[in-house]
Amino acid sequence: MTSYIKFTAISGSHSEAALCYLLEVDEVKILLDCGWYDNFNLEDLKHLKRVAKQIDVVLLSHPDLAHLGAFPYAYSKLGLTCPVYATLPSQNMGRMCMLDAVLSKKDATDFDLFTLEDVDTAFDRVTILRYSQPTGLSGKAKGILITAYAAGHTIGGTIWKIKKDTDEIVYAVDYNHKKERHLDGTVLHANGLVLESLLRPSVLITDAYNSRAVHAARKYREAALFESIMSTLRSGGNVLIPVDSSARVLEIAYVLDQFWSTQRVTYPLLFFTHKSYRTIQFAKSMLEWMSDSITKQFETARENPFDLKNIRLCHKHSDLAKHNGPKIILASCISMETGFSRDLLVDWGTDPKNTVILTSRGPPNTLARKLYEEWEVIANAAPGAVIPPVHFDLQLQLNISKKVPLEGAELLEHTAAERTRLEREAAQAALIARSKTIIEEDESDESESDVDDVDMEQLLHDQFDLYLKDATKSGGFFKQTQSYRMFPYIERKKRFDDYGEVIQPEKFMKDFDIDQLMNQSMPVDENAENEMDIDKEEQIAEPSIPTKYISEEETIHMTSKVVYIDLEGLSDGRSIKTILPQVNPRKLILIHGTEEATEDLMNSCLQIDEMTKEIFAPKVGEMVNVSSATNIYQVKLTDSLVSSLNFSKLDDYELAHITGKIHYPDDSSTPTLDILPIEEQQGWHPPLFVGDVRLTELKRVLQNEGIVAEFKGDGVLVCDDHVAIRKVIKRVIFIQLSTHSYFNFTSISFRHPLGKLL
Repeated sequence: MTSYIKFTAISGSHSEAALCYLLEVDEVKILLDCGWYDNFNLEDLKHLKRVAKQIDVVLLSHPDLAHLGAFPYAYSKLGLTCPVYATLPSQNMGRMCMLDAVLSKKDATDFDLFTLEDVDTAFDRVTILRYSQPTGLSGKAKGILITAYAAGHTIGGTIWKIKKDTDEIVYAVDYNHKKERHLDGTVLHANGLVLESLLRPSVLITDAYNSRAVHAARKYREAALFESIMSTLRSGGNVLIPVDSSARVLEIAYVLDQFWSTQRVTYPLLFFTHKSYRTIQFAKSMLEWMSDSITKQFETARENPFDLKNIRLCHKHSDLAKHNGPKIILASCISMETGFSRDLLVDWGTDPKNTVILTSRGPPNTLARKLYEEWEVIANAAPGAVIPPVHFDLQLQLNISKKVPLEGAELLEHTAAERTRLEREAAQAALIARSKTIIEEDESDESESDVDDVDMEQLLHDQFDLYLKDATKSGGFFKQTQSYRMFPYIERKKRFDDYGEVIQPEKFMKDFDIDQLMNQSMPVDENAENEMDIDKEEQIAEPSIPTKYISEEETIHMTSKVVYIDLEGLSDGRSIKTILPQVNPRKLILIHGTEEATEDLMNSCLQIDEMTKEIFAPKVGEMVNVSSATNIYQVKLTDSLVSSLNFSKLDDYELAHITGKIHYPDDSSTPTLDILPIEEQQGWHPPLFVGDVRLTELKRVLQNEGIVAEFKGDGVLVCDDHVAIRKVIKRVIFIQLSTHSYFNFTSISFRHPLGKLL
């Protein structure tokens, strides 16, 4: 039996902050998600900093900032070195999400919390799992089984099942039971039924984010999206859709690409992120993680559905200049605090012909959330209603941060400092090269080795003797005066291999521009843009220009139109309140939702008779104990007691009845259980039935033994009209043997189809 299960909210409880939670199963600490929004406020990680080094396992559920934004920082700066598990799309798309977030921050500020290399290093350590693939953990976490199931919200999005002995914990956040264009619904509730392996868990951890949300039918939302876009483009305006860089953007891009194809729309449709090329390439390679309809389309037409022929991929502002006239742009970041979406809002927000389409409410305390709240006030729409865009007349106080080239005295100062730095580095390199020449070869061929393998910094600290000619001595007839070459000249020895003297080709090469020769010999394809591979955005960049960061407060008079169309891909409140009773967990933990949403979902669950009444909604930093048993003691058994036990086999366990006495030794803080003296033992004890009895199964067993057994009255099994058996819930004493002769002495019942008499 599991000793204890504890849950602590590190972030994202009674609020819509990023998700990060600590689950303790016995002595194993499991981190459920590691989220952080793109403001990257270190204050948000104060609770994570205290436990990061103690974490044994990390489980990542979705490839977006809300679920893994702090993962690279925790891995590189907070000492998080444990195994990390995720699906392949969560790893690939999560990497793209974090790279785009870092590059977006670097466009506006001198961001140095973590680097692009830190992102790659962290995601390279992720262990890949497939859906429905039970995986046993090792080391300290041995005995725990984890399984990933499809969540339906994002590609590779995961519902985690964590199993230890008879306890099952299900972590299900941000799931969607409805089928979308590129994703099937979650397996948590497929075809109106809950997956059997996720049914009746010991603990269900789920979010209340959408508890009060009401969704219109998908066809009405998509129709409103198309109408808002086309009306703006036909009137000569531009359309901005803030999106994430790698997750929900796939659904929106696929929907728009299909609409462009079927309606033969000719307006430019652009996907504008720092890693747009890689994101689409990854999407093309992961069709097996998408819906059955996507897979069938690929098998039937033999064309990749994510070729997205109508979408142009951009990764810098100069790419936009190639597309004139009205256009629609899917731009990162979704919060509009940084990235291309913020830049375009500043440029386009003052034109009443333009439209901003919000597909999510955005993270709290961000520009996107502010626009959503303003739209909600102006539109005054009923819950679930889909309305046309509304005109804004809003004064926005924005902190505009950007990178600009140096000019005048600043440029001269920077150039002088750069020249000094280069001279210093050149002098140091010359010193190292000179020392390398001196010690390049040894006096004997046998001890000769490549200088490239020698640590030059170490050699610079070594001492060498200098041999000079002795002017006081002269040679005789048979002894000539020895002359020494002056320091630092050293005579180089010729190298030989099996074929003679080694030739160094670089000594015979002429100095010319190889790149220029290659460019002259290989003409550039004018259509290369449409056939560009995954590494285009990493080609040689333009010559670097000295820059600096400036920040200033600006007032933007926003007069463009704004509309909110929910395309977050999450189950709404009515669906959530229907699914949870069907899952029917023994204990329920509610997280990630506002105070109002959390209270609403809790009250709805408490009003359902079939639902558990053990519902918890811990605040950030609060720990709740959701163990099957709350009174747990660890005792040590003496050797004499262990040898006297008579075990009975029950499934994968062995049980025995113990009559003993607990005492505390003087040299240990662990209590010891010992045998009672014979005079204190009762000699006989009533039989104990351990297990969860199923009377229907018991009836079958009795009938096989020739006993007439039938149900009479309200759940009473009558045997031969003499014995009546009624099921009564009762707690028994259960002690589990461990490999270290330690027992858990607890008051819990053991579930088994037929149970066992001891």
